[in-house]
Amino acid sequence: MRWGKAFRSGAMPMLTEGDYTLLGQLDIGTVVDFRTLEEREVAPDLLDDRMGALFISNDYSIVPMFAKMSAGERDNIYSGIELTIAPQLRSLFKRLLAGDGAVVYHCSAGQDRTGVATALIYDALGVDRETILKDYHLSTELRRVENEMPPIAAGQYPNNPMVKYYLASRAKGPAKAEPLYTSAGKSHLAQFFDHLDATYGGSAGYLKAKLGFTDDDLNRLRTIMLQ
Repeated sequence: MRWGKAFRSGAMPMLTEGDYTLLGQLDIGTVVDFRTLEEREVAPDLLDDRMGALFISNDYSIVPMFAKMSAGERDNIYSGIELTIAPQLRSLFKRLLAGDGAVVYHCSAGQDRTGVATALIYDALGVDRETILKDYHLSTELRRVENEMPPIAAGQYPNNPMVKYYLASRAKGPAKAEPLYTSAGKSHLAQFFDHLDATYGGSAGYLKAKLGFTDDDLNRLRTIMLQ
């Protein structure tokens, strides 16, 4: 993989002036935000404004996502996410192909939607899935939950379900990153790969069938992203 082409992240509401100075050295041309309307209301991106970068997002609600992630054994919680965030994924790959500066892409935690996007990039580039899964599960160790949301007082954003979830979780004690497995010990991403293979014949099949890319596009992506 070539360094400096793409950077994954969680939400960035706690960036300091020193952080912006550091990020200013990365030649950021695009910021792709996978978050919902409710998440963006509470912690809007400022990185694009500070860097003069193109900002890309899409308007959808977090409510259906909450319903799915809280259901039962949490099996196959990512199935269908490739349709929910298809507009952002399409833009992410288009901006990688454009080569117009580095692309920063993120959600709130930097592990689920961002993890799926990263897995799709790696898989399209031919990285073996064992390595992709190991990289994905590093999120549990490396995630910094305390940096993902700004301080919020009770009564702020009274109609925002993301804020209600955030305040309820904080009331239970310090937040921590939960391992990305089902209660039966199955990797969420491994289940998503099974879904991609069964539904689209793999990541390349999904990128072509749902996002409109061609074999020539994927070959050019490999030329751009691989050493």
